[in-house]
Amino acid sequence: MPTEIFISNALSDKFTVIEISGLDRTGLLYHLTRALSDLNLTIGSAHIGTYGEKAVDVFYVTDLTGGKITSKVRQKRIHEALEAVFAPARREKASA
Repeated sequence: MPTEIFISNALSDKFTVIEISGLDRTGLLYHLTRALSDLNLTIGSAHIGTYGEKAVDVFYVTDLTGGKITSKVRQKRIHEALEAVFAPARREKASA
């Protein structure tokens, strides 16, 4: 199942919205929120969903000063960090 990560500043007046979907597994939510925390993002709201083996998680985040994430470089870093959360699961599945 492909991992999809969308980062948008158009969906909320106050927050940057990050929507993540991919193969669910034990501990996925912890690893996603840990990655966001390690990136110094504050989670204002989270909407968590699981549909069979697919997880769809939406996070409303700000930087430490309460602002949206407008830097394309920072958005790319966030995207890469969240994608890396799914990488171990892909490697395990490929070797099975």
